[in-house]
Amino acid sequence: MFSNFIAYGAGEAGNSSGIIGVVITIALWIGIFYLFLIRPNKKKQKKHTEMINSLQPGQEILTTGGVKGEVISIIDNYIVVKVDKGVKLHFAKDSIRTVL
Repeated sequence: MFSNFIAYGAGEAGNSSGIIGVVITIALWIGIFYLFLIRPNKKKQKKHTEMINSLQPGQEILTTGGVKGEVISIIDNYIVVKVDKGVKLHFAKDSIRTVL
């Protein structure tokens, strides 16, 4: 398939319209990737960061590992979660999936 583009372009050595078409095609593909891949991921990441920054002690959370518990305290990049009576676990903030 790529060889067809090379053969097509070789016949028009003096014509710059082939180059313009390639540039437009590449720009369209970049736009499509941005709209359907990059932009939604940035929105999702921003929403997750806002959720993590708004955590308060007493909230119920669910981690990415499936552990459910109550936030006891927040220390820098770590969260102390009470899972059961007398059982406290330390998790990184990034490991929090959702706030229940």
